[in-house]
Amino acid sequence: MKIIHTADWHLGRILNGKSLLEDQSHILNQFIDKMNDEKPDVIVIAGDLYDTSYPNKAAIQLLENTINTLNLEMNIPLVIISGNHDSKERLNYGSKWFEKSQLYIRTSLEDMCYPISIGNIDFYTLPFSTVNETSYFFNDKTIETHQQAVNKSIEFITQNINENKVNMLVGHLTVQGGIRSESERALTIGTVESVAENSFQQFDAVLLGHLHHPFSINSNVIHYSGSLLQYSFSEATQPKGYRVIEVIDHKLKNKFKPLTPLRQLEVIEGDYEDAIQEKLDIKDKNNYLHFKLKHMSHVSDPMMHLKQIYPNTLSLTNSSFEFNTPLHHENIEIQKLDDKTIINKFFENMTDETLTSIQNNKIGKVLNHLLEGDQTK
Repeated sequence: MKIIHTADWHLGRILNGKSLLEDQSHILNQFIDKMNDEKPDVIVIAGDLYDTSYPNKAAIQLLENTINTLNLEMNIPLVIISGNHDSKERLNYGSKWFEKSQLYIRTSLEDMCYPISIGNIDFYTLPFSTVNETSYFFNDKTIETHQQAVNKSIEFITQNINENKVNMLVGHLTVQGGIRSESERALTIGTVESVAENSFQQFDAVLLGHLHHPFSINSNVIHYSGSLLQYSFSEATQPKGYRVIEVIDHKLKNKFKPLTPLRQLEVIEGDYEDAIQEKLDIKDKNNYLHFKLKHMSHVSDPMMHLKQIYPNTLSLTNSSFEFNTPLHHENIEIQKLDDKTIINKFFENMTDETLTSIQNNKIGKVLNHLLEGDQTK
């Protein structure tokens, strides 16, 4: 039996003011083409189909078209759970009708002990829920952490597990030691959100969403598919794609397969003039770019100039402003310096250049003028 594991589509995502809907449409079309080749027995989508609880019309239409193609036209069963970005009510609408075509949408803790049986595999679902929601569901006020919430949920699920079948858990959570990205919204504020890897020993495989790196965890049982696309510049070096899990005689084989985005995210470091002269090493000028450049304090609106050459520049950092010396040490040193030296050092930090003799003379005259002015008051 072949299972495709994907998650974290984040449809409707906007990165630094740029809508990624065109990129998401491209990658989902590619995903559909791959499914034609893979011919899976089931596709698991482990949460965060949307980027917000109130996705726009275009994002909703893109999801509906994709699900329609995979489920109705290609007749592939789908198991979907809600993530922390999704609206449970919106995602769950019409779910009972959809089961007629083997489209299983799970957003409620009430369903977690009822497996979805496809072939010889029982899929148990643990959609995202807050600690308070889990505490309320079990009427247990002692549940105060994500670890306690997951332990209670798995204890509840375990009552119905059939050990003669292959048992898989589909969830949306953070496992301890997982690699984090900037684009992942915290599950809750003020409490540790990660849970121990050994919490899931009852399952043959755990298919997770939330962490965007497909190799977040090194485990034979726990797997993240990673996000569908790079969703922050901290993910610029991460591969993106989906997982293929094959089950043969209760033995599982797992393989990650990459997808090729319409545009990649790149972080480019160097000199502003080299960027303008197109001398920096850039994979594709049409990629989404974050420039970290030096020597541009003299330039009026450098972003505008960069966008004329690199139209999808989304971020610009003046790396001349990055200081490695601790602030308290700087303050102590500055107090030992005269005014002219302080100005010289400030200029060097901002531009990586030293003042010319003409500039030094002008600064000297200005300082003398200020001092003379103070004396006449």
